Amino acid sequence: MLTLRDNEKIITIFKHLISLKKEIQILIADEKTEFSSRIIKINQDDLASSISQRSVIIIDRLYPEKGNALIQSASKVTMNFSISERLCRCSITYLGISSDTPHFGFFLKIPETVEIEENRDNERVSYAVPDFVSAEFTLGKGTKDEKVYDLNVMDCSIRGLGLIITEDNFDLLERLKIETQIRDMIFFAPRSMVKVNGLVKHITKIEEGEFKGSYQIGIESDDIIDSCNPKEEQTAKT
Repeated sequence: MLTLRDNEKIITIFKHLISLKKEIQILIADEKTEFSSRIIKINQDDLASSISQRSVIIIDRLYPEKGNALIQSASKVTMNFSISERLCRCSITYLGISSDTPHFGFFLKIPETVEIEENRDNERVSYAVPDFVSAEFTLGKGTKDEKVYDLNVMDCSIRGLGLIITEDNFDLLERLKIETQIRDMIFFAPRSMVKVNGLVKHITKIEEGEFKGSYQIGIESDDIIDSCNPKEEQTAKT
């Protein structure tokens, strides 16, 4: 299982579930029944602040209906859902009842982590053309130099993806070389995420523009190149 810990990315996933009105499953400790619901709103305003220091979500009433009483006294609640054909799950905390019309339901604390089922090793990733916004990967796993990197995506072409190295991550310039393989990179798009291995093809200093002084690393991966066409090609097809 992949473990997602970035609060902004977790919120992005929940917003996606809301936009598609996707069903979620609620599992309550010591209860065999699986209850269905959906996320209907994310509160990040003063109302949320009065309930919890973290943002909260509002879910609809549960079905079967007996879950509406059980969730209010449950010691442990798990939420399951799917995204990009992957099963996701997270532990959630019940906070109270939302009586705001038309959003009557339950307040839940947004989880700190979401576990995402990994693809099988022999399963090839397949999805529509994505608009990747960031990439996350870890170097030096299991050593004192272990560090998680979260880089923005600068561009996408038939050659792969360009990631931006800003000053905060300049140590990467020492840790990465041409042809270095980076395993288990997680690429995030507003409506999808994929886990692939990538190969460093170039490291280039940006000499002008918004990111002047930063560096771009070119990442090549057979699993994503076929779905990433240059903007010129996309325009020509429309």
